[in-house]
Amino acid sequence: MRVFPALPPVPAAPAADGRRDLALDVVRAWSLLVVVLGHFLMLIVLWSDDGVPATGNTLTSGDPWPFVTWLLQVMPLFFIAGGAVNWSSNERFPGTYSQWLWQRVRRLMRPTVVYLLALAVLFSVVTLLVRREVTDPYLQGVTGPLWFLAVYIPVTALTPATSAWWRRHGLATLVVLLVVVVAVDVVRLNYVETVGAVNMVAAWTLVHQLGYWYRRGVPRAAAWACIVAGLGVNVVLTQVLHWYPTSLVGIPTERFSNMAPPTVILVCHSAVLFGLFVLLSPWMRRAFARPRPYVATVRAGMFAMTVYLWHMLVLVSFLALLHAIGWDLPVRVESNGQIVPDGLQYWFWVLPVALVFVLLVYCVARWLWPVEFLHLPWFDDPPRRAPSSEWLAGLGAVLVGAGLLSVAGAGFSGFPVAVHPAYGIPVSTAASLLAVALGIALLRQPLPDRIPAATTPPVSLG
Repeated sequence: MRVFPALPPVPAAPAADGRRDLALDVVRAWSLLVVVLGHFLMLIVLWSDDGVPATGNTLTSGDPWPFVTWLLQVMPLFFIAGGAVNWSSNERFPGTYSQWLWQRVRRLMRPTVVYLLALAVLFSVVTLLVRREVTDPYLQGVTGPLWFLAVYIPVTALTPATSAWWRRHGLATLVVLLVVVVAVDVVRLNYVETVGAVNMVAAWTLVHQLGYWYRRGVPRAAAWACIVAGLGVNVVLTQVLHWYPTSLVGIPTERFSNMAPPTVILVCHSAVLFGLFVLLSPWMRRAFARPRPYVATVRAGMFAMTVYLWHMLVLVSFLALLHAIGWDLPVRVESNGQIVPDGLQYWFWVLPVALVFVLLVYCVARWLWPVEFLHLPWFDDPPRRAPSSEWLAGLGAVLVGAGLLSVAGAGFSGFPVAVHPAYGIPVSTAASLLAVALGIALLRQPLPDRIPAATTPPVSLG
């Protein structure tokens, strides 16, 4: 009896038509492993005697751990790769803007819809059966990865406008957006904190446009300049002037987060990753064009959304299972109340446990990925209306993004009736899911019969 569903065949070598950049597939597929391992290494749990968990972050244990995020923070690579793919896709698409946007969003939202429906059913039952003080520390973190889609989809919706802007002004567009990011940082950190939300669009749009630059060609000297300038600015701002926290993820011990919303530190880090990607992309194309690495990359891309969406639920379930069998990783509470690893013995045990976790994520993704490609009534049924206006499609992208961002912040604790503060605003997860559904309704379009192959890569983030 087959344990896992059969996988579709993969060509033994990449297509030789020159339309597809294998380096983009490589960076998107294999950066995902860094994301999964990063979340595992950061999350730690301390269980009370009555079975109530308290969560912590390994990064709060002090130096040098915040610097580890300069290696683990790879989310900008998904925006860079997405920008490059969206540029080419928009150029070649034979239909209207609204059709193009639905074609781009549908590939991402199909597995997301399945995931959200599964969580809604699961945690409706959990809310009835389990004490909320037991589940609450977990449930919010499970939905955290949705922030990526919440930002990426509206940024994708801007592609026709931002790509036209780039064709007209080139690198000047990056300079303008950088000025906006810096100005927002100044206002946020000195006057009105809520203004920082503007950088959720400005900063990630800038990073997305780095993908446009990549498509148009980047000299090696420019790539090196991005690395040196980005790293130099970050060192000065975080270690010399101490204007910004060191960590590239939000941690409780820092004054504020460089990630949510993004600051100029995140933008400079993106420039470093961009430069490294440009320099390494020729090697990626050669190394991963060989049959086995190529097949592995395509497989990884096939599982990408499944892994990204489900890995946090797998992680918290795995940690709960370890506790149930008495294999808790050794942690302690410091004088400031932070939960941190208990010395070297924690790291002695965490490495083999991490390997087990990665294997478990693979098994879950291997089993689940076909479910996400089942025909979904209404979602997959093409509407009989003519393509809607650009404004309605854009509004749909905004609603989907806002709904997903609210779900990411509020989580599923007490679903469906509970209301939780997210980003300082009372949020109902049930209402947020309705916003997502309404956004999808506005985005759904009848698609052209033929879509160029260059716009239909293996399923992946972007």
